[in-house]
Amino acid sequence: MPTPAKSAMLQLIQGNPNRRTKEQLNKRVENEKKLQMRAENVKPPAWLPTAAKKEFKRLAELLLEVELINEADIDHLALFCDAYAQYIQYTKEIKSMGLWVDGKSNPLIMRKKDAAAQMRSFGADLGLSPSARAKLAIKLNGDDRDDDEDDF
Repeated sequence: MPTPAKSAMLQLIQGNPNRRTKEQLNKRVENEKKLQMRAENVKPPAWLPTAAKKEFKRLAELLLEVELINEADIDHLALFCDAYAQYIQYTKEIKSMGLWVDGKSNPLIMRKKDAAAQMRSFGADLGLSPSARAKLAIKLNGDDRDDDEDDF
């Protein structure tokens, strides 16, 4: 599987391991700047429930601080927060109903498990897990040893 493309800035931080010319890197920086998106209006969508909106605001503040999200990521973060709110709701309902309903396993246990899986998936994409942040830190430190010859 090919390695993901690295930004020109990251390549410079790493000491230009692929020996790109200054002209190539400058062109790449220009192209990346054209693709940058606004991050001034990262607000929770109206359709989110209250608990999810609260989590959205908390996480958006943290992620904006390190420039990990922008306006294009609103829906992705909203979906994470919606799964979070569902997880909390299922936990409360399971606690009140019990683990067993009519002699069978409470069906909300599976829904809770699904919400947790969604949170893990969306969270990894957003850098919300320790391993996702470790991968980002490795790339920022220039310790990523992968060769990205095909990153254009």
